[in-house]
Amino acid sequence: MYSKHTELFGILGYPLGHTLSPWIHNTLFQLSGYDGVYLVFENERWNEIGLRPLIDLGVRGVSVTIPFKEWAYSQANIVCKASQTMGSSNTLLFREGIEAVNTDGTGAVRSILQANSDLLDPHLEKQILVLGSGGSAKGIIFSIAEFLQNNAKQGKIQRKVNILARNEVATKEILNSLGNPEWLGVTTKEKSLEEAENYDLVIHTTPVGMKGFGGEPILNSDFFTKKHTLFDIVYNPLETDLVKQAKKKKAEIIPGYHMLLYQGIRQFELFTNIKTKQKWIGKVESLLFKQLKNRK
Repeated sequence: MYSKHTELFGILGYPLGHTLSPWIHNTLFQLSGYDGVYLVFENERWNEIGLRPLIDLGVRGVSVTIPFKEWAYSQANIVCKASQTMGSSNTLLFREGIEAVNTDGTGAVRSILQANSDLLDPHLEKQILVLGSGGSAKGIIFSIAEFLQNNAKQGKIQRKVNILARNEVATKEILNSLGNPEWLGVTTKEKSLEEAENYDLVIHTTPVGMKGFGGEPILNSDFFTKKHTLFDIVYNPLETDLVKQAKKKKAEIIPGYHMLLYQGIRQFELFTNIKTKQKWIGKVESLLFKQLKNRK
């Protein structure tokens, strides 16, 4: 039951027929007992309409998805460091002014840590390979950088992060935005194959493999062994061709929907100021998995 006291939240973007965010947030509202509801605000003209109609309606916060993340960032008068560095935001909070936050990267980092914390150990002389240089790559690399810097003793980072991408301009933007640190670099397909044994984590951030998207992955199956972990952030389908190929080579897999789950949980915490309980996370994860499995 909803009342005049029920707080309104939602997702802003276009198209939104596929979105699973309402399942995440409304389930968390129910589990936590929070008097809130999460709606779908689908329109291809939000950048023309503006945020005033939502604010006048009393909406307290929104998730923002493509193609409005950069626009959302430009609408805020308070921005988090991740948003400022990337120039995009996936969360807007309507409080005293408009606050922009980006939870994509923190969702990815939490997914990786849940799977194997060694994969982000700054003192291990191993490497991370990031495939792609778009908005998702920017957010993930920023949060990895923050985690490595915060957890490196005496500031010395042994772990390396290399970007393998087709867009050289976007790749340079990522390097420059982080100050071109020694531990962050660029690689080629040939070089990454030669140095495959030095990597323990591969993060695929491009839409290749997503339902409705064609194209060939930047990296082929020859790369993978049982010593690798693949985190493909695509979650529809549950297993992309890249994931299937890596599994055949006995590589460990971090499910793509985990990033969706954990970035959504962080949004819920920002919306409500409630710390998410582990048992709630388990229930939401189970629900997400069933929803995605049924979408075959």
